[in-house]
Amino acid sequence: MKRKNYKRKLISYFVIWSVVLSSLLFSSPDNIVVSASAVPEIQILTPNAGAEFNTPTVEIKGNISDDLTTADKLSVKVFEQVDAQQPVDITGEGILTIKPQNQYADFSFSKDFNEGVHTLTFVVTDEEGVSSKVERSFSIEASTVQADDNPATIDNGTTTDDSPASAGNGTTTDDTPASTITDTTTNPSQPTTEENGTTTGATDNTQPSDEIGKRPYMAKMYLIPKGTEDQYEPGKAAPSSFLPAEDMTRVLLDYKILIDIRSKEPLSESQPLITFFGDITGTEKLIKTTELSNGVKAYTFIFTPDKQLETGKTYYVYLNPKFSNERGIEIIPRFLKFTTVSENYGSYQFSADKGNVDRDNDYIHGPFSNVTNACAFCHSTHEGNSPTLEGGKYGSEGNNLCMACHDGTNGSPKIIDNDNNEHSKNANVSCSSCHNPHTPGTKENPNSMHSVSAPDSNGSHFKAYNKASSANGNADDFSLCLSCHNGKEDTTSHKIVSDIEKYYKDPTLINQSGHNIKATEDSGSELNGQLPCAECHETHGSENLNMLRTELGNINIKDDSKKFISTGKDWNVANERNFCLKCHNQSTKMYGKTAQFKEKDDTDQPIIGHRLLEDKDESCSSCHGGQSKSFIEAAHSPGKITK
Repeated sequence: MKRKNYKRKLISYFVIWSVVLSSLLFSSPDNIVVSASAVPEIQILTPNAGAEFNTPTVEIKGNISDDLTTADKLSVKVFEQVDAQQPVDITGEGILTIKPQNQYADFSFSKDFNEGVHTLTFVVTDEEGVSSKVERSFSIEASTVQADDNPATIDNGTTTDDSPASAGNGTTTDDTPASTITDTTTNPSQPTTEENGTTTGATDNTQPSDEIGKRPYMAKMYLIPKGTEDQYEPGKAAPSSFLPAEDMTRVLLDYKILIDIRSKEPLSESQPLITFFGDITGTEKLIKTTELSNGVKAYTFIFTPDKQLETGKTYYVYLNPKFSNERGIEIIPRFLKFTTVSENYGSYQFSADKGNVDRDNDYIHGPFSNVTNACAFCHSTHEGNSPTLEGGKYGSEGNNLCMACHDGTNGSPKIIDNDNNEHSKNANVSCSSCHNPHTPGTKENPNSMHSVSAPDSNGSHFKAYNKASSANGNADDFSLCLSCHNGKEDTTSHKIVSDIEKYYKDPTLINQSGHNIKATEDSGSELNGQLPCAECHETHGSENLNMLRTELGNINIKDDSKKFISTGKDWNVANERNFCLKCHNQSTKMYGKTAQFKEKDDTDQPIIGHRLLEDKDESCSSCHGGQSKSFIEAAHSPGKITK
């Protein structure tokens, strides 16, 4: 009996090994069958990578295909990468043609480009939202880009203030400095006048004509590891370890600040470039001057804090508004903030020599894939009292759970808990309405905002809250705010949420808006649209009603009389006029524009409604609030009144 079992086993082993050996002997890469991936494919046929052109018009050709989707159901979008910023959707700025064939489609995209190096990303997407992409870089020789015959047009296709704002080739690459306006550029026209003689708001530009294109401006600001400043080259992509300063989180404590200032005129050495507010001071040093095109130079500065930054703290960096060139023309004010790494998870932060590799896998609230101890801070398997088992070490009640750490304890960044916080008063809004505590922070999404189902028009995969450094002015720049403020009914409270989205999407409201701004070429911004939400509001609340900022105009204000401080608990005429006049004061500069307000017209006659004393009880929205005559419209889409 035992002998029979032995023979059976021997025969079984022989059969199994025969199958294994035959599968190895008779298989090869040529006859392996792989199932369809269901991922669309895209390839560029021409031009070759790194191609150089002697004309501004470039045509890119390629084809797209998908194993499971017919070619006529695939879509293509084109994005341009501008340094480390989010890619800009330029599909509508050129001519895109798609010609379906049998199993694939040919496509071409042509557009006029500025001089310098351009990196384009082509994205193909199927009906299910699945996409893939391919990049192609090329350059336009400097001598080939000629100025337009129209004196009101700048050589890169953008219009000056006396021409209608255009969405054309207004995107500037880092190789095409924003101050490409030449000294002979036509002077801007006189500001548009209202029927009562006053000029319209922030769309006017009262800078003297000889200042346009000559003002120094900040092109880039990065947070960088020690000893890496020599790696920065203006006009080229920044090293992966460089972090854009605006709203960056978990910054290492020994980082420095690199600032790239562009100017046609030599810079004055009599004023400091930046002011670091708080208890941190530092030393700034000019480390490099680089010649760019059209007479523009890039001045690279390094700011080194005098002492190490503190953990879990938000720092505010302001450009000194008095910083100027040797002719005394002052810089456009800018302000950015960033937050350092928290004390608890400092050991999990990426090291400088690894650049951004580890950061993409670095979860803000702990390395969950490695250790689950962090989960117990918020969740409890046995004591959780919600569907998500909230009820860990720090409690279970919505915002209070977050504030258990974000009140400055436990080494976490402190979120200032302001009394005037409409979000905290609304029981249907919580920290997790905007932030996903389980999403890792990256360069693209440093504050762990919720993801979106498909890339938006800017190529972002997350809800956006863009500011001066990254905003283009379209609705997707502010999708975080507009995802709620869209006039829809709240499913829990059944209240209608304020409809701000229409001011960023309705063409009529956009065109009439005095806050629809085409940033000047020397502002350091690419804004060509509605004013960013962050210019007026603080997302976590403020000392003012409606979560309005105290300091307007991107400058640090020490004089309380120049700050906006609301009074009482109701929004009234006094608060409204006070708020508007904190910007519209003939001196505040934003995006290269000076916000206007005149008490008298060009004939020296008082303007009814603008007299500071006699009309102090007259609301701005009564004239600039459109048909609704509401402050919401006056603030988000102020009507321009012309003769």
